[in-house]
Amino acid sequence: MVTPLQADSCGIDEQKTRQLVEHLITNGVAGLFILGTNGEFYALSTEEKITLAKIVVEQAAGRVPVFAGAGGISTQAVSDLANEFAKVGVDAVSIITPFLIKISDRELINHYQEIAEKNQLPIILYNIPSNTGINISEAAFKELVKNPKIIGIKDSSGNVENIKMYIENSRQRADFSVLVGSDSKILTALKLGADGAVAATSNVLTKTDVAIYDLYQSGDLTKAQVLQASIDEFRRVLKFATVPAVLKYSCDLIGYPVGKTKLPVLPAEGKYVAEIKEVLTTYGTIEGFEVQ
Repeated sequence: MVTPLQADSCGIDEQKTRQLVEHLITNGVAGLFILGTNGEFYALSTEEKITLAKIVVEQAAGRVPVFAGAGGISTQAVSDLANEFAKVGVDAVSIITPFLIKISDRELINHYQEIAEKNQLPIILYNIPSNTGINISEAAFKELVKNPKIIGIKDSSGNVENIKMYIENSRQRADFSVLVGSDSKILTALKLGADGAVAATSNVLTKTDVAIYDLYQSGDLTKAQVLQASIDEFRRVLKFATVPAVLKYSCDLIGYPVGKTKLPVLPAEGKYVAEIKEVLTTYGTIEGFEVQ
């Protein structure tokens, strides 16, 4: 889920947050994943993160679980934030691998084990090596999956072999979920045995992404593949600006305004606006929105 911000991009917009939460739940999402990469976790203050989590939990009202990104570089800071999330009712914390510094497997394992020991919430590992420079290796994963407090992994590597490795090495845990974070690989991952997806495109293409999962579960792989392929055009225009500028602009265009991005991320350049609108219009019938 993107993070709705006030007009000056300082502070969480409560009304718009509640509106977006309601829109997503009404259109069938099975959970809300806040403060991820598209949620601008890297740019928000601790106060803003806790405020957002509180609002989302209140609006969700137990209808779907709420996962919140508590990741950072400092083990202690991550643990402290995770404990704050527990106080406002978050169901689980997503913890990205540390970034900027290149740590060893031993340090990575210790990072997660320390957080698990000091935090009461279940932990979802978050692997996005293109952004962090660290890929959770098979050796590290085999060790981490032994910890009962670690209940899942979101893999945004885009590497099918990587996803397959996590699935194969967690089969002994019936309570462990592998979630794909690369929207282009939703159906592929499900076929391999993944449990679901954390899909940023679902902020806009909610019904489409939910239907990919539902059609897979019902065995209609042909229709699921058609819908999987259909999101490629939206994914293409998302690359017209730095994440999540086009995604947030698209939310505005379909009637669920979420404000601008936090600096240093700037809005998409004007030369792309017409094409973004044109592409969104093609999804209107399925999604039930009109581009404004």
